[in-house]
Amino acid sequence: MKFFIAQKVTGENKDELIGECNKIISLLKEKGHEAYCTMIEDRNEFEKKSKKEMIKHAFNEIDDSNAMLVIVRGEGKSEGMLMEIGYILGEKKKIILLINKNVNNTYIREVADKIIEFEDIEDLYNKLNELKI
Repeated sequence: MKFFIAQKVTGENKDELIGECNKIISLLKEKGHEAYCTMIEDRNEFEKKSKKEMIKHAFNEIDDSNAMLVIVRGEGKSEGMLMEIGYILGEKKKIILLINKNVNNTYIREVADKIIEFEDIEDLYNKLNELKI
């Protein structure tokens, strides 16, 4: 299965996100899956694009994926991530939500096919490693 990784990027520490994405991709590969994360694959080129080009690029990558891993670390909203979730819902593909257990203000739980709550990044890795996909 190929996963598209959706997460809030604006206002986040991009170096930390890259490290976390590399670990998540590695865990998925160990389970025989593929994953796409814009922070890893196309970061330099992606940041030069307009917002419209960015979302079109994301939609193309979602088209090539079977499911989406949505990572929600905090209460802050991401318009791009919400658009990606809306798009994948329209495509009727699976959504796995990885969400910090302290996040309450979101509807994403209502549309996810599977919800995994985590306390911190190490807990997220452990739960993802235990996940049966």
